Amino acid sequence: MLAWLAGCGTTGSGPEANEAGATRADLLTAVQANEDRTVLELLSQGVSPDPQADSRQSPLMVAAANGNRRIVRLLLAAGAEVNARNGEGYTAVFQAAEQGHLAVVRVLLAAGANVNVSQGGESLLMKVVASGDLLTAEMLLAAGADVHYRRADGKTALDLARAGNNRDLEMLLVQAGAAR
Repeated sequence: MLAWLAGCGTTGSGPEANEAGATRADLLTAVQANEDRTVLELLSQGVSPDPQADSRQSPLMVAAANGNRRIVRLLLAAGAEVNARNGEGYTAVFQAAEQGHLAVVRVLLAAGANVNVSQGGESLLMKVVASGDLLTAEMLLAAGADVHYRRADGKTALDLARAGNNRDLEMLLVQAGAAR
């Protein structure tokens, strides 16, 4: 079923509603309510998994922030843009990581999410380190996160780990090649 869905999404150039009258707004509402069966039905009817240009959040971002791995997979299988950004520069992987949804982060990375995204001058790794999330930091590093990224003031993820007195994260970052 998921393989079939991969080709059914529209690219966003078509009309707002499909022949059955379903809209992207209906899809976003179903995602927000964690109604996976409704999401599947709307996607199978051809509703685009990507937002309109004026949307603040894509359905994928909402599902990622909610930690709903099943809906994330449905949206990705229907062709959702894994690296789409909202107006503040957030991506789905950023939102999943900030909410501590490790399983969703794993799914998004496997689907090609950019591990080296930044928002507000900080990399995803820096935000995860600042929150003290060792498991997600480890996953991001394994996926190729840049330990040398510096924000405008010159601070790195290692500096943040030290500032938080988090020895485990500090050791992990040094082992990953962060400058002492």
